[in-house]
Amino acid sequence: MKQIINLITLFLLIGNQGLFGQYEFPQKQIVEDLQFYKTRLERNHPNLYLYNTRERIESFFDSLILSLNKPLSEAEFYRELTLTSSVIRDGHTLILPSRSFVEFHNLHSRFLPLQMGIFGEHLYVKMNCTSSIVIEDGTIVDSINGLSSQEIIKELLDRQVRDGNSLSYSEWILDTYFREYYSYAFGHPEVYDVSYTNEDVKHSLKIPALLKDSIYHHRLVNYPGIYSSATQSKGVYLEYDSSYEVAIITIKDFHTEVLRSEYGQDFSREIRSIFESIFSVNPQNLIIDLRDNQGGDVKNGVKLLSFLLKHPFKIVEEYNTLKRGRIVRCSGPSSGFNRPNRKIFTGQIYVLINGGSFSNSSIVSSCLRANTSAIFVGTETGGNPNVLAGYARNFKLPNTKIRVEIPTKQFIMTSLKGNDGNGLIPTFEIENSIQDNILQNDAQIGFVMKLIKERKETGKRG
Repeated sequence: MKQIINLITLFLLIGNQGLFGQYEFPQKQIVEDLQFYKTRLERNHPNLYLYNTRERIESFFDSLILSLNKPLSEAEFYRELTLTSSVIRDGHTLILPSRSFVEFHNLHSRFLPLQMGIFGEHLYVKMNCTSSIVIEDGTIVDSINGLSSQEIIKELLDRQVRDGNSLSYSEWILDTYFREYYSYAFGHPEVYDVSYTNEDVKHSLKIPALLKDSIYHHRLVNYPGIYSSATQSKGVYLEYDSSYEVAIITIKDFHTEVLRSEYGQDFSREIRSIFESIFSVNPQNLIIDLRDNQGGDVKNGVKLLSFLLKHPFKIVEEYNTLKRGRIVRCSGPSSGFNRPNRKIFTGQIYVLINGGSFSNSSIVSSCLRANTSAIFVGTETGGNPNVLAGYARNFKLPNTKIRVEIPTKQFIMTSLKGNDGNGLIPTFEIENSIQDNILQNDAQIGFVMKLIKERKETGKRG
């Protein structure tokens, strides 16, 4: 979702709240903000009681209100408020620090200069964004500033958005934006005491925090190959293997606006051009890469599916909204049956997915699972394939100005009865290892290529 990206990169004028982290809001204002948020959830959110009962939600908020018994800074209140994500369990219900808070810290505060990744219950070093390599990439970190990696991960996951019972999206967000979310929970220390073990010997290293501009500069200098690839300039693109028997479509984003502004691409035009090439080359296998694609416009998913499905299809079975406290039917994008293209791809489809496959990526994956023999490879999607919420309304809490986004429409792709709270589980669960990530080795697409070869040798199509 583009909101997550905007949260990290947004630079606006600094507000007038003074020195962030020092100003404390009176207890009365903190409680007012929490009650404002709760009321807006109750009035707007169609999935508020999807994973927890009304009584459980009420009890959680009551307990939280009782715990807010003293003045708090915005950062302190944000840490309390985001605990609600674990009971609401909706990945589109976002809680973002105020714009002025984000701007101030992005410009003036110092951050952890290591790019950290999450692998299971471990933190590891992805990149050294420092003037020299201080810890070898791939090193598993035992603790940061005296807190174990397991404790840090739990602290952050407890406050992270997720769809239903799955933590795959939560983990993907932290793996992608660890630096920022660490700062929201633990502030901005001047020095990071990082402990790690190498060849059974424990080490501890004190690493000075850096401004973001310096971090980004060192990252670009230390890892030029990662950020200079030609594919970085494309949001949707087509590649072939050397035999031209396998076509690979990578779709980084389904947002029309993002594709146009960041990549200069029109989705409809790009996808039509891609399939014109595919129909001309006639590969027998198609890999669709939806990893790290947080969703976007439903109509773009329909456009993709129109080249893949034989019969008229529904991408969403029904849309609902909350009206006077009741769930009622409503209109939604690409509702009803959608017509396939006159010419469609008839070979074997493979779909690459992971925790970053969210929202519209899960909707598309759900439709492919229901209507084709597509084979899914990777890890569980972050988005729920059965039901989700969207069309968020944006609010600012009246005192702290913390931003919240609350969905107003329920999307049912399959049925509520079929929803077990998990993401779409791949046909073959393949996870890149730490070394795969460090060496930029794509084990998941490697598995698909091997599978295609094996199926060809055994006489199976594709």
